[in-house]
Amino acid sequence: MSKYSNQPATVEEVYQDMCDKIMNLQLKPGQKISENQMSDEYGVSRSVIRTVFTRLSQRRLIEVYPQRGTYISKIDLDFIADLLLLRTAIEKEVLYEILETMDGEKREEMVAQLRDNLEKQKEYYASEGYEMEFKSLDSEFHRILLDSVQRHNLMELMREHMIHIFRWRNFNVIFDHRVPELIEQHMMIYEAIHDNDLTRALRAMSEHLETISNMHDRAKAKYPEYFV
Repeated sequence: MSKYSNQPATVEEVYQDMCDKIMNLQLKPGQKISENQMSDEYGVSRSVIRTVFTRLSQRRLIEVYPQRGTYISKIDLDFIADLLLLRTAIEKEVLYEILETMDGEKREEMVAQLRDNLEKQKEYYASEGYEMEFKSLDSEFHRILLDSVQRHNLMELMREHMIHIFRWRNFNVIFDHRVPELIEQHMMIYEAIHDNDLTRALRAMSEHLETISNMHDRAKAKYPEYFV
């Protein structure tokens, strides 16, 4: 039965739901899907699904092969690496502005926000999964940095592609049970900012966001069907 059984789902509702399922690996990389299958699942016409599939294809989230079918896109680690490089450049620029141009009082307020966020993160230190509440705290930590220097629009420029980073993050955090490591890395970034140490902050951010090299071969060996 469709989750939208009380009324027909709109194109936008189906599109957003499928994006969420792809990002959270409920629709797995390489999985075959069809217009008929999705039409039945969402209780909508095939024309709605066709429109959704077009939008998903434009974002590189599905691959359509004539005579073969439609598949959830596999994870392209080279593409992810490029996106992470761009994100790292943005967040390093933010750290530079925080530590080189922000006045002391404003920085103290931001540091206090980061400290409060980290205290909440520590409640998930023993977590082996990647719970929604921790995901929100993880995102909030970075948003505090961006908002402190009014640079949220820089990340907005990457919004269409961030789903690929989030899908990879959902995979790699669970694959290597990385929640404790993420918390420790956030702590290192926080401490460097607190100590007004730009070099250490930049290094900590790079180590935090560069997530591919340490597990590239292991991930492909265990889940070859997930990767290009």
